[in-house]
Amino acid sequence: MARLTKLMSFLDTIDKEIKEEVYNRENQQNEQEDKWENWADSEKGQEYIYKTEALEELTFLIYEVIDKAQKIKDKDYY
Repeated sequence: MARLTKLMSFLDTIDKEIKEEVYNRENQQNEQEDKWENWADSEKGQEYIYKTEALEELTFLIYEVIDKAQKIKDKDYY
């Protein structure tokens, strides 16, 4: 069970870091769109947006792992 606790703690830290990065990327995206209206349609803009969305999706997956680990700790296997 100690390993589950360590895993959950580690993932929680990583999750917070990724959420902070997503927040910063979204702010940067807004700044770029304010500078250039078609930035989101550019190749660089699209790549930036896709990566931000992928990072956000990763936070959902991390949440699922943390949730599952907590259920195992709580002996809630179903």
